[in-house]
Amino acid sequence: MRLLFFTYLVIIASLTAQDSSTPKMDAKAQLEDAKKLLKETAPGVYDLNGIQITAATRELRIPCSILHQKLPLEYALCHEAGEKVHETILQTAVKPIQVQLALLLANYQPATLGILEKLDPTQERPYQDKDTEPVKPGANRLHIRCEWKEGDKTKNVPLSDFIQNSETRKTPPDLDTWIFNGSRIDSDGFAAEITGCIISTYVDRTAIINSPAKGNHRDDLWISMPDNIPAEETKVTLIITPAK
Repeated sequence: MRLLFFTYLVIIASLTAQDSSTPKMDAKAQLEDAKKLLKETAPGVYDLNGIQITAATRELRIPCSILHQKLPLEYALCHEAGEKVHETILQTAVKPIQVQLALLLANYQPATLGILEKLDPTQERPYQDKDTEPVKPGANRLHIRCEWKEGDKTKNVPLSDFIQNSETRKTPPDLDTWIFNGSRIDSDGFAAEITGCIISTYVDRTAIINSPAKGNHRDDLWISMPDNIPAEETKVTLIITPAK
């Protein structure tokens, strides 16, 4: 993958193709503003308002902090001014549109395929739209880890270590993979910019990234794993890489 092969027109197409029936001018303007912040800091390494993008490995590093250690949750990461910050473990000053752009630049492809793969067929679908597929199979599947300093040591764990099923009191193994679905676009622009929702543990199509874990249709199933989460206000780097 070569980051420089991505043209602005390809990025615009990837973002706006998610919903061709609604106005896109606001979303395009938001994306253009985000694109202006992109800088190459070393050969093959880019910075987008604090997000580090490594072209060769497709790794993204997003600066965050712990907002809540102990809570019922619906989100793993929200913008610090988002409307769901009372239901998230992590917050970030990076705008959602910038996270979406960074994912596109690293050659991840937004698609909803996989979000509902564990849904019991007797359950109502959380959204009625037909699932979309990435052009390259698996290009919407992510692995996400959290890294932080603890004294003179560096801790690095899967994001799923921060989350548990409230009924089993365990972290389900299928929470290790996340789906880059891309947020919806409507007449107000990029929906995640309005809500501030970036990574959701239950199905939320306004969020940029969703969990495909069994039970993700329930907003009352997920709680934090306080023993695994560093102290509130701890600086954490969220690391996104391709799922294997």
